[in-house]
Amino acid sequence: MIRAEDAAFHPVPDEHRETWAETNYFPFWIPDAGLSGAVYNVFRPGLGVCLSDITIFDHCASHWEGLAYTDNQQHIPCPASLAHYSLRNGLTVEALNAPQDYQVDYVGIDDTEFHFRFRGLMRPQDFNDPNQDPLTPKQGAGGAWDKAFDGHFDMTGRIDGELKLRGVAHKIACLATMDHSWGPRAERNNGSAVFIQAHFGDDLSVNALMMLDPADMTRFGPVLHGYVMRAGQVKALVAGEGQSERSGFRPDRFDLTVEDEDGASLALSGHFETWAPWAPYASVLYYQGMARWEHEGRIGTGAFQEVISRAAIARLGLAR
Repeated sequence: MIRAEDAAFHPVPDEHRETWAETNYFPFWIPDAGLSGAVYNVFRPGLGVCLSDITIFDHCASHWEGLAYTDNQQHIPCPASLAHYSLRNGLTVEALNAPQDYQVDYVGIDDTEFHFRFRGLMRPQDFNDPNQDPLTPKQGAGGAWDKAFDGHFDMTGRIDGELKLRGVAHKIACLATMDHSWGPRAERNNGSAVFIQAHFGDDLSVNALMMLDPADMTRFGPVLHGYVMRAGQVKALVAGEGQSERSGFRPDRFDLTVEDEDGASLALSGHFETWAPWAPYASVLYYQGMARWEHEGRIGTGAFQEVISRAAIARLGLAR
């Protein structure tokens, strides 16, 4: 079970001082404008540094720098508190009613800034609590990702605020899933996985972490962790498989079916509206963007994110 204190830093074990990491991830979507964005931070309190990445996607680009905006800084002093911090890149995050709600403010370069409030619509889903996630006792994603998720929660909520992108204002009003991880996280030979967010309204949101084999990225699954949120009620996922149609590294279309703990099955189909290879830290590539999802005639918005080890890409010659 996630508690209020889990919005703050956790004790760093002596044996993991150099590899211990805590993360914050806050995505947002503005589908009417064809925009999506992400705040992603990796804190290493044992080393006294953090990285902070702000990226705004506006189309499908073949490289990270082809997107609308990027501000990636790798060696920022680690703040004393994770519950309320300000970084030198202009980002401030404050946990309100921890761990449920957050205020996120960023003032960057090129007349770009955003300010939004994240309000949780559910209790945080604890990946490591078998009372919340029946898949917890099973093997994780493999490689460094297992230990990196020694502590982890996802939470779907509503985001309201405003983005100013190069002087042009856009309203932010969407559903999104934030997350927070803590544990030893190596930056070498990481595991690969697929993260999915599909938000159809306050009454339906599907979120999943699924296995991905870099040797065959036309298929993904099974489900490692995940849940369906229906009107604030959370049901853990217990099974799921998917497949994608691809143009090289980029998936053109993805289809999946998941099953929750009550035996209810949901079939989803999606395609990208924005996409790019994204590398907030150097040992992995995140092929991700804003997806348009379909389920039984309903249209949703969210993420399809492939996390692929760069060591695996080189080992298998996938970029040659």
